[in-house]
Amino acid sequence: MNKVLVALGILLLVIPCGLTADSISSSIVCSGATWVSSSVISDARSYAAHLFTSDFAVVNRTLNIGEAITALVSGRSTGPMGIDEYTGQASNQTTQVPACLFTDLDQKTGRQDDISTHGLLISGDYLSYRILSDKTVAGAVVNGSGIFLMNARSDDGNRTVSHASDIAGTMNVTEEIVFGEEEND
Repeated sequence: MNKVLVALGILLLVIPCGLTADSISSSIVCSGATWVSSSVISDARSYAAHLFTSDFAVVNRTLNIGEAITALVSGRSTGPMGIDEYTGQASNQTTQVPACLFTDLDQKTGRQDDISTHGLLISGDYLSYRILSDKTVAGAVVNGSGIFLMNARSDDGNRTVSHASDIAGTMNVTEEIVFGEEEND
């Protein structure tokens, strides 16, 4: 009889104020069912990912938390695989004139970025990376069959950028989103 490994991982990570550097990495090979979850919630940055698989599957995750949050998730399954991944970041742009203490704060609307990926593959491969630093970066590669919904939105009060991809059937998808890139003059 083949050995069956059922891995259930639930990871909740709350980052306190101050400078911290944490790293979490896992690798799972399973011939049963797998459900994995990771999240980071801080004052300005959020990341959450949930994956479930059945049948034979390989799931790898790496999460690094410091000045920036970086995440790499990959999954390969011969059966159903569900993906739910979210990234959000808000930047504050409130400043005060340094020459005078009695001036009002220059309150500008900060940038709010939200990127989400939701999918259910009949079988296939999923690779995703997220970087939350001065920019919000998200990329995904999907190769398989099923349904996928990818949404992105950035709003700084002056400009709103929205993006959506809804894919169903047999697919080979590559997407990269970068919000907050400085323009070259």
